Amino acid sequence: MLDAVDGAGFYRSTGNTSCWASRERRVETFGSLGYQIFRPDFDRLLLDRAAAAGADVREGTRVGAVRVADDGVRVDYTLNGRPSSTSAQLVIDCSGRAGVVARRMRKYEPSYRTYAIVGVWRSDDGWELSDETHTVVETFEHGWAWSVPVDRSTRHVGAMVDGTSPRAATGRELEAAYRGEIAKTVEMRRLLAGAGLLRVFACDASLYSSRAYAGPRFLLAGDAASFIDPLSSFGVKKALASAWMAAVTAHTCLLHPDRRPVAVDFFSNWERQVYAASLRHSRDFARQASERHPHPFWAARAGVDVPPQDDMDAPDVRAAFERIKGASSIAFRLADDVRLEKAAVIRDHEIVVEDAFPGIRFFENVDLVKLAHIACQHTRVPDVFDAYCRAQSPAPLPSVIAGLCLLVTKGILQTRA
Repeated sequence: MLDAVDGAGFYRSTGNTSCWASRERRVETFGSLGYQIFRPDFDRLLLDRAAAAGADVREGTRVGAVRVADDGVRVDYTLNGRPSSTSAQLVIDCSGRAGVVARRMRKYEPSYRTYAIVGVWRSDDGWELSDETHTVVETFEHGWAWSVPVDRSTRHVGAMVDGTSPRAATGRELEAAYRGEIAKTVEMRRLLAGAGLLRVFACDASLYSSRAYAGPRFLLAGDAASFIDPLSSFGVKKALASAWMAAVTAHTCLLHPDRRPVAVDFFSNWERQVYAASLRHSRDFARQASERHPHPFWAARAGVDVPPQDDMDAPDVRAAFERIKGASSIAFRLADDVRLEKAAVIRDHEIVVEDAFPGIRFFENVDLVKLAHIACQHTRVPDVFDAYCRAQSPAPLPSVIAGLCLLVTKGILQTRA
């Protein structure tokens, strides 16, 4: 797909400009160029490439009912107005917020009921930014606003506010409500001065997860499974990753029915962890904003309860990091009481069961079992890093060091400087 995406002419972007809980602009530059995509064009490209790769694409289709049973799935639909149906061993719901299968399992995040009101703006004279390709983000008293360029002259600018329905439904009333929200901002008002508003639309942007992400005959992928905070700018990437995970899971279930329970659990745990990680980041950003904007919009989001994760900034992990970083040589050895258990991992295009340390196998895409054994063969961290990247896929040095710190903190590896 990559060549097709690179050749599609999407607008190149180099970073972000943020005024988060501050009036000062903070500029972040990407390590590599990204794209600002207009979703209808991007989706069309992906659909066409899928068809070219052999997928059976049936446009003009409207799904009616999906019946999931123990022995398979039946889908009733209309194709160009004509009723039809089909059966399958497995169904993947990729229907986004519509949630054809997913909506019966949907669980909304009470503190993140959010409505997005979005305007399309045009300026032929450019934009007052150090880099016109940047996404711009700003907090204000009752919410936050964002601005994304889709070409040199056009920007989509959204206001994220409380609620699940617009201040007004359509037309001039919606535009007046939108202008009222933008008027509460500082950065966006300055950015849009002199630009022309082409149109306004609105949509529900509330966060949600699912009580179940998968079963023996169904998988929920992308926004059908969960909707993460648009603040992350991770939605498209999360959807692509979710689709890939669903494809690997489906492939495993169809070829190896004996692995179906393991594959379904693996997929469900991945979706659950991605949603929790995103919610945790959103909560932390909300806490920053709440200190500057003492408003219920921010207080509710700052107080959301999120499951804990391994904290690389915890004192014991930080101590391990300093010890490893400061040693000219360091000997690693596996602790005497280390045991292994079976856990699911992805190998090639399948989910398989392999040895893992209790409760942990990967951290930031670093294989901790492989890393632990490699570490025991070297006395210098650079040699450990080099050997790991040669034996496994290349990984960033900070991720490998973080993996070593986690193994030491959990007592799996012992050190002697």
